[in-house]
Amino acid sequence: MRGSVPAFVPLIDGKPAYDDALTRVLPTGLSTDAPKITYATYFRALVQALRARAVEPIRRSLEALTGERFAPERIDEVCLDSVKHGALYHVAKVTVRVGDRWFSMAMNSAVHPKRQAALVRESDTLQSLSKTAAAPYVPKMLYRGQGFWEDSAGRHGSFGFFLAQWFDGFYEWHLKKGPGSDAESVEVWDDSPSGAILSAAQASQLMEQAAYILTLALDRREFRHIYPWHHAAGDFVVAPHGQTVAVRLIAARGLEVLVAPGPQHHERLSALAAFFFVLTFRMRLDREQGSGDLVWATERWLPAVVDGFFRGWADGAPADEVLSCGEILEAFRAFGAADWEAVGHLLADDLVVDPEEEALGSRTIAVHARDLHRSLQAIHILS
Repeated sequence: MRGSVPAFVPLIDGKPAYDDALTRVLPTGLSTDAPKITYATYFRALVQALRARAVEPIRRSLEALTGERFAPERIDEVCLDSVKHGALYHVAKVTVRVGDRWFSMAMNSAVHPKRQAALVRESDTLQSLSKTAAAPYVPKMLYRGQGFWEDSAGRHGSFGFFLAQWFDGFYEWHLKKGPGSDAESVEVWDDSPSGAILSAAQASQLMEQAAYILTLALDRREFRHIYPWHHAAGDFVVAPHGQTVAVRLIAARGLEVLVAPGPQHHERLSALAAFFFVLTFRMRLDREQGSGDLVWATERWLPAVVDGFFRGWADGAPADEVLSCGEILEAFRAFGAADWEAVGHLLADDLVVDPEEEALGSRTIAVHARDLHRSLQAIHILS
């Protein structure tokens, strides 16, 4: 009879983690103050955390995904694939085999104390979003726990982690520069050697759906919204299907209020205008390959982003919502380009989430205000 401990298989980007790879130091993205640990230390810590209390983290995650109960002896194999290392977290894809069934989940872990605090905030945010209209488009929170790491030199420390739903078939993507200085296409990091470029229609759908998801997640009472978010971190993922795409948001670091909605009609519109400007502005900002130079998108996708906002506002409206899409559009159209530019300057600190974005942000506010005004004049919606 097989024991109750499943087999754990370490992988790095889908490939077996051989001894020479395990001795390498784990990447830390743009972070410079994270402890330097090897892949071997990382995998050993993950395995110990997942094995704890008769593989409780895995069992409870499977129960959250399926509604079924899983005894420890039912779990046959666990593949741990190290897939991403960002400024905040290390991300592993955890694939669990139970008989002839396979289940996937994401394991986000953080070693640095400040990153651990961010990890707790994100797991709380995902839990909060599960009660909103955006729930189908964000990962389901499955389990949160604590583990410990120790390397061969005796250094040791704690790490935090959470397990969440993994969206199979979805891929990271980034804006790609055209012949000029602005981004003119979307490159998807799929399973092909050189990636794939979305068609113009697919790229517009991606932007529309991303704006739709963020607007669905907007809390209508206090105007708390997902923030910060950025394309450079791979927060949105995409699954191309023929000439269409599906989009999911896989990161939600917190919920913030830009401008609180007051009791008056015009105060609610002002708060919404702030959310709308930041949403449409940040949709145009990325880094080459996710970590390179900053890139700014042309206005070609802005009408799709505006469409996504209005669709999200309509679909996510509670019964007592006082603002219709028609009223919002009428109010927003009354803003001239100079008015939107003034809004942008008032929100300048909120338009950027990385100090390196400040210079680009300040010089593109006027450009974005002009493009936004033009897009609003052209849009047609049902009120």
